[in-house]
Amino acid sequence: GVRAALDAGVAVTGEFDDASASMLGGVTVTDNDADDLLAHEAIEWDALVWTPAERAFSADADAERCARVAPMARLVADLALDGNYGAAMTVNGLAFSAALEFPTEPAVEAMPHAAGVSLSGTGPSVVAVGERETLAAVREHWDQRTGDTWMTTTRTDGARVIE
Repeated sequence: GVRAALDAGVAVTGEFDDASASMLGGVTVTDNDADDLLAHEAIEWDALVWTPAERAFSADADAERCARVAPMARLVADLALDGNYGAAMTVNGLAFSAALEFPTEPAVEAMPHAAGVSLSGTGPSVVAVGERETLAAVREHWDQRTGDTWMTTTRTDGARVIE
């Protein structure tokens, strides 16, 4: 699936990180270049999602600009492999928000209240994770923005087959 997405031009990195997290649940740390799973941990967080009215598609992401922030991936991986998932998520989100020319203000608003905040995929949606009570302060900010905001939870059980 990851290779097919790259070949079809609908993905920039192949999104092995997203595919592994969807399949396994929890947090996954991956090497997208090698399609290797480096770490996996089941973490239960509440998650607040803000989706602005504008839409963006992975296939339209500027791969050259993304490549410019790719060196940050080593720092992000080091943070994540040390179990500092929230910081890794936030550093990654800020770097790619800048590369993809999305506003960083939603992330900055969330940072004092969230364990981590990042773009969802290649944006424009933003996700903050942490405790429901502290995410309520983030929701107050994000509800003032155009778009939709909703609270959910992370999944730790991954994909399953329903027959």
